[in-house]
Amino acid sequence: MDNQSKVPFPVLVVFYAIGLASLLPWNFFITADGYWQYKLRNVSLGDDWNVGKANYTTLQITFTSTMVIISNVFCTVFLVVSSAIVNRVSEWMRHAGSLAVSLAAMIVVTVMTFINTDSWQLGFYIVTMIIVALLNMAVAVVQASSYGLAGMFPESCMSGLVSGQAISGIFSSVAMIVSLLVGGNDVISALIFFLVADVTLVLTIAGYIYLTKTKYYAEVKSAVVKGEVDKKQSIGNDWESYRTVLKKVWLMGLTCGGTLLFTLMIYPAVLVYVTSTLPDSRWTEVFFQPTITFLVFNIGDWLGREAPRLVKWSPETPKRNEVSGSPYLSRLHSSVSKKPGPDGWGLHIVGATRVIFIPLLMLCHGDNKTFPTLFDNDGYYVALLFLFAFTNGYVMTLALIYYPGLVLEEETELAGTIMGAILGIEMVIGSLLSPAFVMLWGPTGTD
Repeated sequence: MDNQSKVPFPVLVVFYAIGLASLLPWNFFITADGYWQYKLRNVSLGDDWNVGKANYTTLQITFTSTMVIISNVFCTVFLVVSSAIVNRVSEWMRHAGSLAVSLAAMIVVTVMTFINTDSWQLGFYIVTMIIVALLNMAVAVVQASSYGLAGMFPESCMSGLVSGQAISGIFSSVAMIVSLLVGGNDVISALIFFLVADVTLVLTIAGYIYLTKTKYYAEVKSAVVKGEVDKKQSIGNDWESYRTVLKKVWLMGLTCGGTLLFTLMIYPAVLVYVTSTLPDSRWTEVFFQPTITFLVFNIGDWLGREAPRLVKWSPETPKRNEVSGSPYLSRLHSSVSKKPGPDGWGLHIVGATRVIFIPLLMLCHGDNKTFPTLFDNDGYYVALLFLFAFTNGYVMTLALIYYPGLVLEEETELAGTIMGAILGIEMVIGSLLSPAFVMLWGPTGTD
């Protein structure tokens, strides 16, 4: 399929929806922190259960850390599993099945908001962690499979997919701010979040079914299936195919995953400790973090993911079939590309240089920190954070747009799931490294 061909608008909308649905439920799950704390509170304290963390129960204290560990483990494992089963489990089963599992999990979460769980908090805690595992399994399969699916379509579909993921972050940030403004009941706020996620998943499942029925989808898939038949004997077994494709995309995968690795080293673990330099007020104490650290970051990330539609490193990805069907063989017949892009080192170098944002952002203002402060003004923090977020979205999107040009057309779906697996592994590494940077920052504030 020509990377520059016109994509029907409804098809593009479906890819946005898949991106949105792959992360929105989990983002809302995290945003509803007040609800989880309420459900696990010390009920004997009545309305004073949240007056200081000294009154928190063991279940409250361990909830977030346990949830993060379970989500990271199951998401990473199933990103890798998805890349291994792509040739054995149909695209329909991977997409529709995982979206259905996400919907079922979120429906259970939604129903639980109506149930009084005060008498069985431990049971509620266990059920919630099981749902966390199921939801992250489904999210991992959706993400890995959708990277492979979008890679078979023109690059605007990949842009739509990753932009949809960023929009989910914006939605959750806005929801958090609105919830703080309204100051309503934690249970009601969570119910609204979960219902929005449920509706989004239902519409996405319907959209995916519609996509598979379109003539455009059939044309794209038929070209890939024909290539798979033509190459059936030469490809060999699944492991041989996996190794062959991995050799082609590993560098682009490292650049894509490394982008998120650098981001997750300090966001949000360290940056939640950045404080405003303005005088104490409701803005600095309540709205600064949700608005700047989260909303500004998500907007910058989204703009970065949309930017490749207008500005790319290269006008088009390399042709899949030039010189015996391999873009790598073609490089043996030409000098090193002078133009940054999929054939050169420009994109990889830019991705690596994003590491400079880590010390720069850690030099921003914070109360009771031990790391030095150089940028003692909110303007510096906003500018650095926006550039950090923009480059995160831009580099990651370009890497995902370019990887299909590095493989044969019939290898695209497998390559996409491998990209997803690499992405997941580096995300976990970034998350595991973040506590070290929190210690380096040195927050010593107490409740």
